[in-house]
Amino acid sequence: MKKLLLLAVLLGALSFPACAATDPGYFKLSLWDHIAFAITNNNIREIQGADLGIGSQAYSITGVQWDLIWAETTYLTGASLAWGISKTTQATGAQLAFVTMSSDITGAQLGAVNLSSRSVVGAQIGFYNQAEYINGVQFGLVNYAKYIYGLQLGIFNIAENGYLPAMIFINGRF
Repeated sequence: MKKLLLLAVLLGALSFPACAATDPGYFKLSLWDHIAFAITNNNIREIQGADLGIGSQAYSITGVQWDLIWAETTYLTGASLAWGISKTTQATGAQLAFVTMSSDITGAQLGAVNLSSRSVVGAQIGFYNQAEYINGVQFGLVNYAKYIYGLQLGIFNIAENGYLPAMIFINGRF
């Protein structure tokens, strides 16, 4: 009986760190990439709160990612802000940076250069905006979309399925 109790306590103690590692970090302070510290079990991959630093990478962020040079995450719900580059795979919220890059975004990309390799549902605002599919608005000097359901406002607008493939000042399709 004592051996069985000791085995149960030992297995429970060994499984506790595995369970604790799945708890998200609530505050992450990053120097660069994975050189970081997070409050709550030092989970630097999944953040629910704030991720602050010089350059940061995370798997998922629910909250704010704010970095000086570079911010990268796979799943973002909230906002990513960087003076340099903000890169996400799937975002719901806002990306603000000099260069924003995403695969799929629902919300807004605000930067000098905004790139989406797949879809944007919402708005791209910048000097150059590019998306494969856009359902919303592109506002900038040069706008490009392969497929658009919405409006492009800018000096030069290209939408392959637009009313005309290329137009000045305004283009789109509804």
